[in-house]
Amino acid sequence: MSSKFWPAFLLLTLFLGPAVAQTPPARPVAAKAASPYPTVPAGSGYRFGPAPAWVKPLPAAGAAADQPAAPGAKARREPLVDIQVQLAARSATASYMHLQRVALDSSTLREVSEPQISFNPAYQQLVIHQLGVIRDGRREDRLKDARIELMRREQMLERQMIDGVRTALVVISDVRVGDVVDLAYTVAGENPIFEGRYAALLHVASDAPIDRLHLRIEGPPQRKLQVKGIATDLVPERFEEGGRQVLRLVREHVAPIVDEDATPPWFKVYPALHVSEYAGWGEVDRWAQGLFAPEPLQPALAERVAVIKAEGGAPEQQVAAALRFVQDEVRYFSVSLGESSHRPKAPSRTLAERLGDCKDKVMLLDALLAGLGVEARPTLVSMQRNRGLVNFLPSHDAFDHVISRVQLGEQVYFLDPTINGQGLTLDKRGYYPYGAGLVVGGGNEGPVAIAPPAFAVDALSYRQDWDLSDLKRPARLATSFKASGLAAERWRALFAQAGTDRLAEAIGGHYVRAMPGLVSAGSPVLADDRTANEIELRLAFEHPAPGSYARGTLELELPAIELGDALALPPEARRRYPFMLDGPRRMELRIAVTGPQPFKAAPPAPQQVGDRHFSFQSRVENQGGALVAISRYERRGDEVLPADLDGYRERVGRARQLAGSRARLALLDFRDKSLEPEFAAIDLRLAKYRGTRPDALLQILQASEITRLVGLQLLPRLEPGSRLAARVLAERAQAGNTLGDFAGALHDADLALQGNPPPEEAAAALEARGVALVGLARPAEALAAFSSQAQLGSSNAPGAWLGTTHYMLGDYAQAEVALRDNAANVSGEARHFTLLWLYLAAERQGGRGQAAIADEVAGVDSAREEWGGVLLRYLGGALDRDALLKAARAKPEQERLRLAEAYFFIGQQLAAQGRRGEALPWFERTVSTQAVPYREVTLAQWELKRGVNERP
Repeated sequence: MSSKFWPAFLLLTLFLGPAVAQTPPARPVAAKAASPYPTVPAGSGYRFGPAPAWVKPLPAAGAAADQPAAPGAKARREPLVDIQVQLAARSATASYMHLQRVALDSSTLREVSEPQISFNPAYQQLVIHQLGVIRDGRREDRLKDARIELMRREQMLERQMIDGVRTALVVISDVRVGDVVDLAYTVAGENPIFEGRYAALLHVASDAPIDRLHLRIEGPPQRKLQVKGIATDLVPERFEEGGRQVLRLVREHVAPIVDEDATPPWFKVYPALHVSEYAGWGEVDRWAQGLFAPEPLQPALAERVAVIKAEGGAPEQQVAAALRFVQDEVRYFSVSLGESSHRPKAPSRTLAERLGDCKDKVMLLDALLAGLGVEARPTLVSMQRNRGLVNFLPSHDAFDHVISRVQLGEQVYFLDPTINGQGLTLDKRGYYPYGAGLVVGGGNEGPVAIAPPAFAVDALSYRQDWDLSDLKRPARLATSFKASGLAAERWRALFAQAGTDRLAEAIGGHYVRAMPGLVSAGSPVLADDRTANEIELRLAFEHPAPGSYARGTLELELPAIELGDALALPPEARRRYPFMLDGPRRMELRIAVTGPQPFKAAPPAPQQVGDRHFSFQSRVENQGGALVAISRYERRGDEVLPADLDGYRERVGRARQLAGSRARLALLDFRDKSLEPEFAAIDLRLAKYRGTRPDALLQILQASEITRLVGLQLLPRLEPGSRLAARVLAERAQAGNTLGDFAGALHDADLALQGNPPPEEAAAALEARGVALVGLARPAEALAAFSSQAQLGSSNAPGAWLGTTHYMLGDYAQAEVALRDNAANVSGEARHFTLLWLYLAAERQGGRGQAAIADEVAGVDSAREEWGGVLLRYLGGALDRDALLKAARAKPEQERLRLAEAYFFIGQQLAAQGRRGEALPWFERTVSTQAVPYREVTLAQWELKRGVNERP
């Protein structure tokens, strides 16, 4: 258990952890004449000694104490957590800790074997009483052999804070998994700034299981202690013992507490008892007023006030000028040693030194504002608890930060002089939601709510501007994001810390990962306007071939990656704690796409989704021929309760679907009258294929003719050798194959491959090349093309073509291997047709055809009427020839195509069985269907050219 869970009362980092051993805890033994404690060099900052006499034995264990606590998520347990606090009659306080911890595996061995004890030597003393290791039920004393290093670890130095805390690092040798590390020590003394009042938050559970937990506070009756359970119903015992009051809590088998990501700070996860001597918030206020007593206006302060007044302007402008001076010209640095942890410096000293922490800067700001005649008061807040501090008892330990409450007329501002880079005016600057705070000297009896004013801005707006108007150059993408108000100040701080180039590279990386192929083009441009409190970053990219191309159109997927954080979901399937929503209040994403042809389609209706946590709106507009998709998000709350999470997830999911944009760009205007002669020529070429009614064959041929026309018109407008040109050529080659123009298809495929296109484009071109070579009766070259396609590893694999070309070459064994491999990677009709060829390859090898597909035939669902399944059942012997031909004629629109396949596989079955003479008429019937788009017609022509007696 780290100090994260056991807050720093008395500035202690408590040594707590999981529990395992059931060995009764060893109690410290009083020193005898011959001291059993090692000698400590002078000035070490700590000493060894016996436990204080006021330490009490543990209460008797319960009936089930011998049973260990339930296992936890961390590989650590705590057999014992014994914390006892002794309050003296006035201010002296001492805390005794007896802690046992055990590592359950090597991942936690280091933290268990190297305990750390933090204390402040300015007002505290550390006494170590005992240190041992319990192994297999036997305790070994390790106090004399332990290595103790006293470190000045200023853990807050990176935040420009020095607090004087020292850490005793105890390094214990030979600690093994399963050993119980047993440590007891006392830290005595307290910060005099608290004027003898006691306040502490004592946690009653950890992130690891605890076998026994004992908390005890003892003090004189006149010290009135208030106690409140935080995230727990536990109530400590109250009783008198020896004329002293005692608060005590004993727990056994304490289950671990599992934290969750994105839990709001105002929600208390780890249960605790809050103990305080303050009777009410009025006492805390009086204590704070003593710390923040104003200083008479000194000459240097008066001079600064005069400078601000000389600049003129309304009171709001003068307040903003004073705030800007303290924020930007007084460096933040905290020296919190002793009383300076809470007592601010005099404003004149802070001004002279030009450095100070939050309390120092607030005192300086308030002094300047007082000189300007403006009412300003320090306000104590908690960054850790936020608005949740109202759930705690009145105490000085409730706060960790101070800001200023400034009132101008009816308007109240809560200003933080420690923030750098804010907007320059009060109406444009960002306002952090501090939640609640105690206004010092405000005459109230508790914290007041602190929320951003209604006019406060916290917004992000993103743009993606795609320019595809010139197809001879890569697509251009200009992105920008503009942050306003609080969001601008957060981004301004990030840019100041990381630098423009580094942040721009990180942001650009998100776009590149979401849209592969995108490359940066030019340097980032950062524009920062503190008067408007806006900051904008502009990036430029290029993409050689975005989207997917098909028949003269580009289909663009434009992900709304910018809205990912706003539409985030908790990682846990089920949560126990609220999920925090802390992104900007408003976000907007505009994606504009300009293509080579104006958009003419009517945009869809606007859509929206939301609940009391957020709202999301999406709409598409046609702005001067450009397609513009606009998404707007507004955060309405700051948390989602566990009971609301299911509905929230569903609505966020719907919003994500609405956020992504899709655009279809027409690269040609098909209504151009100059194309009318081309369409007329297509009609003439297709006249011989027209039957009594339009059917699927004619539709395929028409589509292929149009594809070739598109390629003819589009290629002159493209950069030769570009990725888009390769796509158009590969598509035109495929259309040529479908129309039976194998020579033209081969020419186009070779042109597409000349530019060394990327794998996807190359795979499409190689497939078209292979099919063209099959049509030209050059199977060996076709096999080489399909083999090259397979080696690319793209999503476009050659499928059954490898097996088919092996079959054409008479290599039936290799054909069978390739076909089996393909069958294992495809499904549906593609699998059925692969199995048809597998039958033929196996049939050529000793008549094993039906055996090779028997299992598959048995699994075919005849009720689904899949044509490939019908053919498979025929070859497998489950369907006769008449039934096959009847099924082929069942759908008139598919009759010619299906008959071509039926005739072909009847002929191939006969040929594979050595009955080639009977097969040839069936190949002739295949050709007579004119189903030229199908490979079966091409291969039937090849079979007829080979003659009756020739074998492949």
